[in-house]
Order: sequence, then structure tokens, then C-alpha cells
Amino acid sequence: IIPFHGPSNNNYYYPFYVLVETQGFNMEHDSIQIHRFLEKSMETGTVVDGIVAQDGKQIQNLWEIRESLAPKISTKGYIYKYDVSLPRLLDFHDIVLEMNARLSSHYYNLPQQQEAKIVTFGHVADGNLHFNVVTPGKFEKDDYLLNNALEPYLFHSVIRRKGSISAEHGLGCSKNKYLPLVKCAETLEMMRAIKFLLDPEGILNPGKVL
Repeated sequence: IIPFHGPSNNNYYYPFYVLVETQGFNMEHDSIQIHRFLEKSMETGTVVDGIVAQDGKQIQNLWEIRESLAPKISTKGYIYKYDVSLPRLLDFHDIVLEMNARLSSHYYNLPQQQEAKIVTFGHVADGNLHFNVVTPGKFEKDDYLLNNALEPYLFHSVIRRKGSISAEHGLGCSKNKYLPLVKCAETLEMMRAIKFLLDPEGILNPGKVL
């Protein structure tokens, strides 16, 4: 998670933040284990800083930070939202670096004038990455940005990393045209045949996926 604004006099921003939630049956035992994990991670330099919630209210406060990300960035400008999955954790950052370079090559992400900014968050356990591009101060869709800098390049980048162009939110209407990138013609024909058997009139969720 990379904030819109750089470090201030009172706060230090890190390039990555991880929210870890565990479940167990013995509060005292679990607390000892999570503190040991955090201490060891900080000793090795894997983690720079951390906090452990002490009660339900603190747990709620931490989750509110995560859940508030999407609403907050929507106040900054128009958002191009992508829901993809990637097999390696390193890919979460590598694809951001690649797409930043891509935006710069189209003059959208130059140091002196950032007209498009990438904001990502996701789920470490299942490889789901919410990849968002926001145009600060501009709330109308930019067709050139969408059709030249972002699509279909981003999807090809995901596929090169053996990921999926659609994770938890499905293909819907916006990505169904890219289905041939990940499914062969025979598979698509089989999908259409099954869809026709179950929905010969085409009345169930029309226009989605197939």
C-alpha cells in the first residue's frame, strides 16, 4: 500500500504493509506465539515495525484501515479497477514496477507530473491483487489511458506471470472480451454449449462472461 502523499514530519510511511489475522483456542498461548513471530521477523529485518492488537476494538480499528482503502482512493479521482491473481508474492511488486514504467512511457506517471498513480492491496494467502490506477484530481474516464496504456497490456503482463486476469469478482462485462487470452477456442465452445443447455433463452445474466 503506497500512500498518495510522502512522509510528513510526524509520520513515516513504509512501502509495504501487511495485516495478519490468526485464530486459535488459547489466548495466552496464541499471544506468545504471535509476539515471538513478530520479534523474530524484526530481528531478521523482514519486518521493520509492527503492532499487535490487544482487544476486539483494536482488531476492528486495524481492519477499518484496510476496508477504507477503496472508498478513500475513490475521493482522489477516477479509478480503473482490476481484480487479478498472481502465483508469486514477488509478482505483487514486480507488476507495479512494470506498470509504472508503462504509464511513464505514455507520459502519465512522470516524476514532475503524476497524472496516474497505482494503488494496490490484496490477499497474500490466495494471491489476489486489487490493482487500481487513479487519476488524481480527474474524475472522468480517460479512454486513451484505458485502451493504450492499461488494456490489454496489464492482462498480458498477468498472463506472462502465469496469473489470472479475473480473481474474486469474476469477468463481468468489462473483461469478457479478453477471455480468449486465457481459454482456448475448444474450451470456450464447450462453455457456450453448457450455457445454452442451462439457459437456452439467454435470460440468465445476459452479456456476462459469454
